[in-house]
Amino acid sequence: MIEIIIINNIKREQMVLHSLLSSQNDFKIAGFGKDGYDAIRLTEELQPDIAIVDFGLENITGMELIPIIKRRSPNTAVILLSPWDDEKHVCDAITCGVSGYLLKKNDMEKLVNAVRIAHDGGCYVSRGMFTRAFMALSKLARYQKIYRNFFSAGENNFVSSHFSQAELRIIKSVCEGQSNKEIAENMSLTIGTVRNYISAVMQKAGTRNRVQMTIYAIRNGLTEA
Repeated sequence: MIEIIIINNIKREQMVLHSLLSSQNDFKIAGFGKDGYDAIRLTEELQPDIAIVDFGLENITGMELIPIIKRRSPNTAVILLSPWDDEKHVCDAITCGVSGYLLKKNDMEKLVNAVRIAHDGGCYVSRGMFTRAFMALSKLARYQKIYRNFFSAGENNFVSSHFSQAELRIIKSVCEGQSNKEIAENMSLTIGTVRNYISAVMQKAGTRNRVQMTIYAIRNGLTEA
């Protein structure tokens, strides 16, 4: 069962989200909130699998709320519902640790799929934003390739020494685009154990999501470990 909390201060939108998500037999709506205080309280109390957060909250933006939720509950994947379809907002959301970015006007029918992808450790970006996000991340990847030239092999070895062999294998698998389920099968682990490994790696690396972990791994030569 995938446990979900919904943070949205518009009653009509809450009802739409509840109707859409409760139609799935393996989804459970564990709680509703209308602002940042509710989001933090529900996250700490329920430790949900998914938090669906609206961008426009009263006392804090959904973007600002993402890293707070991730600190309080590292295994909670956050899906942001946003009115903004520009490159800056989606890249900022990825930087904050989002596991899904959907446009409120165009992508609500994709929410169920986004929840499943996020729960499996992936990241769902609105189709309208995919090209922009891809181009932005491609530029960042080129920068990271140049940046890597400043690291010596000794420095890369120092970074890799912070991780166990199992964690290094997890990192490489994430960089190859494997889902938690695939990693679990390949390493003969449970999905819960894989999630715990990934949380530990993110904490050591100071990253908040799989995209940031991949960039960190490329920067420090861990994909070749």
